[in-house]
Amino acid sequence: MSQRLPPPGHCSRHASPSASSRWHSLVSRRFTLQVRLRGQLGPYCEVPCTGLEEAIHLGQRKFPAFAERNPWIGSDWLQRRIWILLDPETDSTQ
Repeated sequence: MSQRLPPPGHCSRHASPSASSRWHSLVSRRFTLQVRLRGQLGPYCEVPCTGLEEAIHLGQRKFPAFAERNPWIGSDWLQRRIWILLDPETDSTQ
């Protein structure tokens, strides 16, 4: 059997960049991390980060008793944003 060529003016599926090359170009872009405290308007802080793992490490470094403050973590991969919502500090988390 002979291989059929696409008609002129049509791109083959191999003409576009591979999925892995598109993924690597997205990975190099940074995220914006917003940390919010329940009951307060607006973000407590906003910093750039490389992804979810770094966002969690930043939260653990910046906030005492991070895990005890019931962190809720959300992400929007298209807008390159990560949110961490924390309970306010109590006497037991200080």
